[in-house]
Amino acid sequence: MKFADIHTSVMKQFATTNRIVPFILGKPGGGKTELGRKVGRDFAFADGGGFDKVIEFNASLRDPVDLLGTPNNTGECTVWVPPKELYDLRQGRNLLILEELSDASVPMQNGLCGLIHDRKLNELHLSRDTYIIATGNRTEDKSGANRITSKLANRTRRFDFDENIDDWCEWALNAGIDIMLIQFLRFKPNLLSDFDPNRFQNPTPRSWERVSLIPEDLDADLFYGNVAGEVGEGAAAEFTAFRKVAANLPNIDNIIMNPATAPVPEGDPAVMYALTGAIAQRTSKDNLDRINEYMDRLPVDFSVLFMSDVVKMKPEVKSTKAFVGWAVRNASVLV
Repeated sequence: MKFADIHTSVMKQFATTNRIVPFILGKPGGGKTELGRKVGRDFAFADGGGFDKVIEFNASLRDPVDLLGTPNNTGECTVWVPPKELYDLRQGRNLLILEELSDASVPMQNGLCGLIHDRKLNELHLSRDTYIIATGNRTEDKSGANRITSKLANRTRRFDFDENIDDWCEWALNAGIDIMLIQFLRFKPNLLSDFDPNRFQNPTPRSWERVSLIPEDLDADLFYGNVAGEVGEGAAAEFTAFRKVAANLPNIDNIIMNPATAPVPEGDPAVMYALTGAIAQRTSKDNLDRINEYMDRLPVDFSVLFMSDVVKMKPEVKSTKAFVGWAVRNASVLV
C-alpha cells in the first residue's frame, strides 16, 4: 500500500479505537517512520485536540530488561524503574511509535506483546488513551530484520509499505527538495526506490533526500561522485545526465518576457520535465499570467504538472485571476 492509503487507513481506524496496532513493513529508507510521525501530527480527536505526546521507542536499540526497568533495592522490596519513554505515557492521550520493531530480538518482541495487547508492562500501566504504531524492515532486504514471532504478529495489523512517486513528490515539494530532482524522479519513477540488498548504495526516498543537500556548485566529477555515494553509480549517471539537459534549457527570462514567441522544446520528455520544473521555480503571483500564456503552448499534461507544483510551492497564486483563468481553461482535465 502507498503512503497516503496507509495514512488514511490508520487515521480512520484511530478515530474509532486504539485497540488496533498498525505494523508498517517495507524496504529501508522508504518513509515508514515519517508516516508514523505524520499520523502523530495530523490526528485530531472529536474535541479537536491532538496527541499530548508522541514518543518513539526504538526496540532494536534496547535490551528486554529495559521494558521492566532497572532494579531499585533501597526499600523493603525491589522496585523496578521503567524507561522514561514509557513512564511518560501513564497519563494523557499519546502515540507510541515502536521503531524498527522487526530488528528487535525475540526476547524483546516477547516483552512487547503485553505492551501492545494490554498497554501494560508488569506494574507499569500506560494511559488507556495510548495509541501504538509499529514500523519495521523486511527480512528479505538483509537490513538486520529478524523474523517476527507469531504471537507478536497476531497482536498487530500488517501494512506492506510501497513507495509511490506521487506521495513522495507531494512531500518533497513541501519539504523544499530541489525541483530539478523532483522532476527527474517524475521522469524516472522507477528510480525513486530501487533497492537491492546486494548493493552497498541504493536509490531510496531517504537517499534522494540527501542528494538534494549536495552543493550544486561542485565540479561535475565531484558532484557525480557525491551522488553515486548516495544512490549508486547507475542512478547517479542518469541524474547527472538529466541535469545536463536542464542546463541547456531555453532561457527562462526570455520565456517570461516573450511567452507567445519563446521556443517550445519538442520530442524529448526529459527536456519537458526539466523545463516545467525550472519555470515553476521562477513563477510568482506577479508573472503567472505571462507564464500561463507560454504553458498553454505546452502539452496539457505538463501544464497541469506545472501548476500543481506552483500551487504547492507558492499557494498565494491561487488568489490570482491568472490561476482562476487557467483552472477554467483546463477544467476538463482537472475533473
